[in-house]
Amino acid sequence: MYVRTLAFGIVGVFILLLINTEADLENVHPLRNGKFFPFFGVGLVRFENGLCGGNSTLEGTCYTRRQCALADGVGTVRCASGIGICCIIQRTCGETSSLNNTYFVSPGFPTAYTNTSICTFTISRCNSDICQVRIDFLSFNLAQPNDNGSCVTDALIITGGASNVPVLCGENSGQHIYVDFNDANNIILTISTSTSSIASRAWNIKIAQIACNCPNRAPSGCTQYYTELSATVNSFNYGSAGSQLGTRQLVNENYGVCVAMLAGYCGIQWSQSGGAYSFTVTNNTYTNVGTGTIGTDAAAILGSNCTTDFVVIPAPIYINDTLVNTDRFCGNGFPTLISYSKPFVLTVVTNTNEINDTGNRGFSLTYTQIPCSGAALLG
Repeated sequence: MYVRTLAFGIVGVFILLLINTEADLENVHPLRNGKFFPFFGVGLVRFENGLCGGNSTLEGTCYTRRQCALADGVGTVRCASGIGICCIIQRTCGETSSLNNTYFVSPGFPTAYTNTSICTFTISRCNSDICQVRIDFLSFNLAQPNDNGSCVTDALIITGGASNVPVLCGENSGQHIYVDFNDANNIILTISTSTSSIASRAWNIKIAQIACNCPNRAPSGCTQYYTELSATVNSFNYGSAGSQLGTRQLVNENYGVCVAMLAGYCGIQWSQSGGAYSFTVTNNTYTNVGTGTIGTDAAAILGSNCTTDFVVIPAPIYINDTLVNTDRFCGNGFPTLISYSKPFVLTVVTNTNEINDTGNRGFSLTYTQIPCSGAALLG
């Protein structure tokens, strides 16, 4: 009799503990915790508000059901061994979010957005330990620039941050940027759309907040940051000009593309990645490409001619170890280059007009890091 009573008492306490634990978990609000990825739980039940796979295309944050509801999120699959729910946070025009891993979407996404509007979205820090955000354009389609390369029909303008981000329009799906917070603690994304009805206009932008001591934080001055051994870097709105009379290349750009140097690698190689038209940043593409300016013809594409639109690669050499007498590259072709200058960075510059740069699409370059054992200049 005594054994049965004891067993029943233990089971009853265990059930009560589970009930109380679930209640405590459900009543924790994600906005009230001061940590970037806090732990929640009572007793034996604890889990981290980390990233989780919400579905095949979007990531979420692992919350309790109540936390997800309070954050106006959408719960998907279970996480934290079934205790939490993977919560997708989406916001749209006129809204604000201080939650990590938020998606800023066009009204009615993925349906095309044809309204004329000024759509703003405000990013607030999760807490004082946050220094930066990474903005991924999962889907980003606005009107193309005018013949001069200016975003006059549609435009994305980013303000409030400490980084210099160019005005963007056109097609930028798959691109990303990093923006540092300044003392204002808010970064504002403003998308203006005109009366022109653009059938494919829509956006889905992922915003991840980055802690000051995070190893994935981009160095200061880097608008884009790549951490892979090899990757392809496209200029903003890169693509075929098609029937467009002007240029796809955007004006007034001056930004850095940085590459994290991996352990055991001392150099970086840059080369065209998309054929004859994959580097068209100055001059008339329709008349110049295919007339001898493609390839490694230094006299045709380098030197004093590169004063308006160009890319900069520090201390470059050709693949045969011949020195290059300039660090600027422009025109309608790009030679394969190697640089051992550190840190690894590519600077992109365009001037205020693209009037004579008819048909230009910008650039698509592939980089590959070179092992230290293969670094010719290092012996």
